[in-house]
Amino acid sequence: MEPSELQEIFEAFDRDNNGKIDYDEFGQLMEALGAELSEQEKRIGFDAIDLNKNALIEFREFAAWWGDR
Repeated sequence: MEPSELQEIFEAFDRDNNGKIDYDEFGQLMEALGAELSEQEKRIGFDAIDLNKNALIEFREFAAWWGDR
């Protein structure tokens, strides 16, 4: 997936348009990307991606994780 496509998808789930997604938005985003995650897997994934531990995932954090998959 091209970076611009990834950003479009990320922005579509950033409901409040603050450039970050919260835990609920993350769950919806992962479902849209085809990931079937348990609540525990979602929490582990969210916490791993949220590098600065501010309870929000910024696009740069998400893109870095996506590239490392």
